[in-house]
Amino acid sequence: MTFWQSFIGGVLPYIAIAALILGLGYKVVYWLKAPVNLHWELFPYPRTLGGQISELLMEVFTLRSLFHHNRKLWFPSLVMHWGIYTVVFWLFCLVVGLPFAVYLGVVGGILAVSGSCLLFLLRAIVPELRQISTPVEYLNLLFIFFLAFTALMSGALSDFTFRSYFIGLLTFKPHLPLPENYLVFLLLLWLFMIYIPFTRMAHFAVKYFTYHKVKWGEME
Repeated sequence: MTFWQSFIGGVLPYIAIAALILGLGYKVVYWLKAPVNLHWELFPYPRTLGGQISELLMEVFTLRSLFHHNRKLWFPSLVMHWGIYTVVFWLFCLVVGLPFAVYLGVVGGILAVSGSCLLFLLRAIVPELRQISTPVEYLNLLFIFFLAFTALMSGALSDFTFRSYFIGLLTFKPHLPLPENYLVFLLLLWLFMIYIPFTRMAHFAVKYFTYHKVKWGEME
C-alpha cells in the first residue's frame, strides 16, 4: 500500500472531519455571541418554534428568497443544492445498507455537476451577474463541479461495496487499499470539507441564527 493510499484513505478523512466540526462549531458560537447591529424585523414572521423551523425548511429546500430576488440564479442553484442534498442522503443510505443508495448517488452527482456548471456559465456570461460575481464564487463552483464530476467518473457513487470503507472510517479501521480511481475523488472530498468552514458555504450551519437573530429579532 502506497503513502497516498494510507494518507488519503486513512489519515486525511479524520483531519477533514475534525476541521469541519471545529470550523462550523466556531461559526455557530461566533453567531451566538455576536451582537445584533440592526434589528431587521420582517412582518408577519413565525413566532413559534414549529413555525420557524417550517420557514427555514421551506427556504432550504426551495431557495424561495433567491427565487424572489434573483430569478436567473434560482433554478441552477436549486439543482445544485438538491444534488448536494441527494449525495448526503446517498451516504446515509449507503452506510445504513439500503440497496437503492447507488441510484441516489448517481442522481445526486448528475444534479450537482449540472447545477454548478450552469451557475458558473451564467455568472461568466450574463453581464449583470458577472458584475456581482467575485473570484471566490467561481472557485467554489469549480470545486463543487470537479468534486461531483470525479465522484461520477470514478464510479464511487454507484459502488455499493464502497460502504465497507465508510463503515471502516466510523470504526477507526478504514478498509485499505482502495481502488486507485477513487483517490482523486476522496482527496477532493476531504479538502472540500476542510475548506467549507472558511467560506460562505458554511451558511447552512448558521442559517437559523441569520433568521432568528436578524430577520426575526425583536427589541428587548
